[in-house]
Amino acid sequence: MKKNKKGFSFIELIVVVTIIAVLSVVGVVSYGAINKKSRDSRRISDLANMRMALEAMRQIGTTYPLDSSGLPVGLAPTYMEVLPKDPKSGSYFYTQLSSGYRYTIWAKMEDLGSTTGDYGSGYNYQVNNP
Repeated sequence: MKKNKKGFSFIELIVVVTIIAVLSVVGVVSYGAINKKSRDSRRISDLANMRMALEAMRQIGTTYPLDSSGLPVGLAPTYMEVLPKDPKSGSYFYTQLSSGYRYTIWAKMEDLGSTTGDYGSGYNYQVNNP
């Protein structure tokens, strides 16, 4: 008499569960790296938009705007609808230099390949006036 064997063995189930677990871990790690790069791209874009608004403001006035608590005074809503915010920490840091004829904006990048240096307090990317 033949024995009717149905289903999977315990070893087969362990192998399948292990493969699914490994694929899940790889997917989660890749997703995190993609998110970091996406947020860094947004930071670069935000700083470029702020730079254009600052240049427009300088064309109308004679100097770049004053800084107050790390934000440019008077930039929004006239030259930008709203000031952009960092997607993770919530803020960028702006400072006016040389009596209004220069400025610097700093951001905290997550991907170290996107940085331009170490400027203290975790800021590792900066944009200056052209």
